[in-house]
Amino acid sequence: MNPTTQHQLMLKIVAGSAWADGHLEPQESAYLGSLLRRYNLEHDTELRELFQQPIPTEQTELWMADYLTQATETERMQLLGAIGNLLIADDNVSPEEHSLLDDYHTLMAGIPARPESAPSLVRSIGQFFRRMAKAVSG
Repeated sequence: MNPTTQHQLMLKIVAGSAWADGHLEPQESAYLGSLLRRYNLEHDTELRELFQQPIPTEQTELWMADYLTQATETERMQLLGAIGNLLIADDNVSPEEHSLLDDYHTLMAGIPARPESAPSLVRSIGQFFRRMAKAVSG
């Protein structure tokens, strides 16, 4: 995956993660803006639009499945770090958020080597995001 495509997909996933609780906190928005600047994507209209309205969980799950089946271990860790930074952007990390990051790390470790195993990966990602939405919404 070329770096621009990788960063765009990563930002979509992080934006979807930010909307998991149904709203975007100012600190989350600021963090997403910093990612846009870091990857020189601040003029990407599609990405900027993702910050304006909630993203369906199912869409984020599909993006994540696409990303994880193509990403290297290093790229997966970068995504994990970005989601972790998003979760702590409001300076309040709950035990549920810690547990989510642990679960996400476990999910990444179980990524199949062959693309034909992707349906089980999508199912696992769906379970992860449902737990994430429940944890961050209290």
